[in-house]
Amino acid sequence: MITRRALFAAPLLATPALAQSPWPNRPIRILVGFPAGGTTDLLGRLAGQILTEELGQPVVIENRPGAGSNIAAQAVLRSPADGYTLLLGSPGTNAINAHLYSNAGYDPLTDFLPISQIAEVPNLLAAHPSLGVRDVPGLIALAKQRRLSYGETSIGGSTHLSAEMFRLMAGIEATHVPYRGSAPMMVDLLPGRIDYGVDNMPTIINHVRSGALVGIGVTSARRWPTAPEIQAIAETLPGYEVTAWFGLVAPRGTPPEVIQRANVALRAGLVKPEVVARLSELGAAALPGTPEEYQARNVAQHARLGELIRRIGVKAD
Repeated sequence: MITRRALFAAPLLATPALAQSPWPNRPIRILVGFPAGGTTDLLGRLAGQILTEELGQPVVIENRPGAGSNIAAQAVLRSPADGYTLLLGSPGTNAINAHLYSNAGYDPLTDFLPISQIAEVPNLLAAHPSLGVRDVPGLIALAKQRRLSYGETSIGGSTHLSAEMFRLMAGIEATHVPYRGSAPMMVDLLPGRIDYGVDNMPTIINHVRSGALVGIGVTSARRWPTAPEIQAIAETLPGYEVTAWFGLVAPRGTPPEVIQRANVALRAGLVKPEVVARLSELGAAALPGTPEEYQARNVAQHARLGELIRRIGVKAD
C-alpha cells in the first residue's frame, strides 16, 4: 500500500540528478604551477577571464609554484574530477616533467584530460646591451672568444631546453645560471650580472622593446609574426626549434560534458579580436582547438623533448 507521504516523496527520491544545476554552478579554480607575473600565470589569468565571461561563474587563479609545476599538477589530480579545479598546462606538465623527474607524480598523457590549447609562445634569447652583439652570429662569435654566462627560468623547462639546444648546436661553452621564474632572472639580467638569458616571449619582449635588453633570436622555426625584426635562431642554426604551448586540462574522470562545455567556452573567447590582439601584444599566438588536437601535440612533444632531455642529460632530482 502506498501512503500519501510516500507518493509525494517518490519523485524527489527518484530524480536527484535533475535537481542539480548543470556545470558550472559555483566558482572554478585554475591552478598555475609558477609564480605570478610569468607567462603561465598571464595565460592562466586570460583563460580565467574568458571562462568567467563565457560561463557566468567567477574563476579564481591560484599560484602553486614548485618542482617545475609538479606541485600544482599533483594538487589538481587529487581534487574531485568535477570540473571545479583545473590546471593551466605548460610544457612541463604536458610533456617535459615525465622525463625530467624520477617520479613526477603523474602521467601527463593519461592522468589529465585536455580541454583546449590556449596559446603557443616562442622563447626569446636576449642579451645585455653591454655585450655589444645584435644577432645570433655575433653572440656565437663572442662566446667562442670568452666564456659567457646565461640564465633560464625553469630547470628542464622550455627555456632551459632552448638555451641548451642553442649551446649544443652553436658549439659553445657557457656558464649556466638557473632561476626559479622570470622575475628572479630579470633581477640579474637587466643590470648585466649575467650576459644573456632565455625566457618566454611574453615576459621578456617588453624589456627588448624598451631597449633594456637586445633581442638576439626567437626559438621558433621562423621569425615570429609579432616581432619580425628579431631573427629566428634557425636562420643561423638550421633545424633549431623549441616553443612552449599552453592549455587547460582537467583531472581524469571529469565528465565529458564538462570538458566539452569548457572547450566551447575557451574557443569562443580565443577567437575574439580583443583576445587575439592581447595575445599578439604579448608575443603569443592563440591556439583554439579540440581536445584531440591538444592531446596529439602533447604526445608528439612528449617524445621529441624526452629525446632532447636524454641527450642533454639533465635531471631535476
